[in-house]
Amino acid sequence: MGYFSEVFASSYGTKRPKFFFWYPPGTTKSDKKLMHKIDFFILTYACMNFFVKWLDQANLSNAYVSGMKEDLHMYGNEFNLANTVYNVGSILGSLISNLIVTRVSPRYWLPGCEIAWGLITMGTYKISSYNHLYPLRFFLGLFEGSSFVGIQYVLGSWYTKKEIGKRTAIFTCSSYVGTAFGGYIQSAVQATLAGRHGLEAWRWVFIIDGVITVGTALYGVIFFPGTPDTTTAFYFSAEEKARCRERMKDEGVVMQHKLTLNILKRIVTSWQFYVLAILFGFWETTVGKVGNTVFQLWLKNVPSPSGEPWSIYNINNIPTSLNGFNIVMLLAATCFIDATGWRMGYIMFHLAMQLFGTAVLLAWDVPFGLHIVGYLFAACDGPLSAVYLSWANILTAHDSQVRAITLAMMNAFGTAVTLLIQQFLYEVTSAPKFRKGFAASLGFLIGMLGWVFVVRFCELWTVKHASDKAVVIQGLEGGASTADEMEEKGATIDTSPVSPVKQ
Repeated sequence: MGYFSEVFASSYGTKRPKFFFWYPPGTTKSDKKLMHKIDFFILTYACMNFFVKWLDQANLSNAYVSGMKEDLHMYGNEFNLANTVYNVGSILGSLISNLIVTRVSPRYWLPGCEIAWGLITMGTYKISSYNHLYPLRFFLGLFEGSSFVGIQYVLGSWYTKKEIGKRTAIFTCSSYVGTAFGGYIQSAVQATLAGRHGLEAWRWVFIIDGVITVGTALYGVIFFPGTPDTTTAFYFSAEEKARCRERMKDEGVVMQHKLTLNILKRIVTSWQFYVLAILFGFWETTVGKVGNTVFQLWLKNVPSPSGEPWSIYNINNIPTSLNGFNIVMLLAATCFIDATGWRMGYIMFHLAMQLFGTAVLLAWDVPFGLHIVGYLFAACDGPLSAVYLSWANILTAHDSQVRAITLAMMNAFGTAVTLLIQQFLYEVTSAPKFRKGFAASLGFLIGMLGWVFVVRFCELWTVKHASDKAVVIQGLEGGASTADEMEEKGATIDTSPVSPVKQ
């Protein structure tokens, strides 16, 4: 097989299953029943957690265009600075949280962080100056940083490589629902609660979002199962818990809980840590990172086709079409990749679509309808997020702590890139054309197109050389199911950068 054919070949190799939608061919009836439980309890909380995370993150943009700008005199780059301090908090929070989550059960850690950020969201309604906004947004980011990377870690602990893509997609979809729902809440509050008890409509949004967040966290404390090796969920029998651990052991997923200095060695000698972080950094430069905001500010600054200004209702609601398009593409992409393994082919198709949309926005002087298409295509970043994160979970299955820190580093590095992009290339003062931002996003898309081949090369190189390396666990006896148990039984763990990737 030529190199080009090998790069674009199915990741399943010659063992590619027949096309399937939800359960891989050969799944037993008892496993399907177990998967019903896993899917329901994990995905309900995961989706609600990420939904409110984005609801609470996006409400600043909705508030800004719905009265906060004028009430707090935010006429410069105060909005960008508020996003910057949020991102700084998110970077620190994701790294700290995913270290803790390998030691403390996600069942309690993730809902606990959610309660904290829910209370912060609620308290935001009281601010009387944009200077009050900055510390609140920092701590909001610090606690919200646990959400994305923590849930990704949990998904990689429960699902096999044939299952994880579409589950990651469903989880990711909730962010777009949250962003869209934020616009609907703002519109509904604008119509019904504006001025109630002397509070402007945008203040009511923070109160409502905070209440929703705390309620979701309480659901998680009761029903979220954590990870298979630590779960105490009341709805799993002892046999089901054992089967959950067995499934992931067969998949090559190794769980670790001790925090030792050895983790540093395993991380710095892992190519996944560096290569995947850079890949996600490229992903964070797309228009999708600022899609709703730039779309809203475009509508706020340009007349409608009839020549009249857009209403606040339309400014908040029309950009939610970006979220709907992302959801459709997310589900279609991950169902296709899970069933076929043709990851690289889909990535090339999707990057071509984003390149076209971003080029349209940069050109700017195009018909109104094409301008809308440009926003839809350029801001369709969700599918690649699910593809890259499920890929990362597969590539780091051999070490749960390396997996946790790699996922956190992907998010942290990507968020740092977003911080720079938003602060220096997408300033609100450059609305509505954002010429520097669109030009930079187009260039970084071309860079991502090349970097994807680097990731694939590393994956193929790892698989090719795996036979020359020791298997992840050597001399293992006695049925140990975690790395900690393995070490106690005298087993050795191969921590080299070419630990085998199960194909």
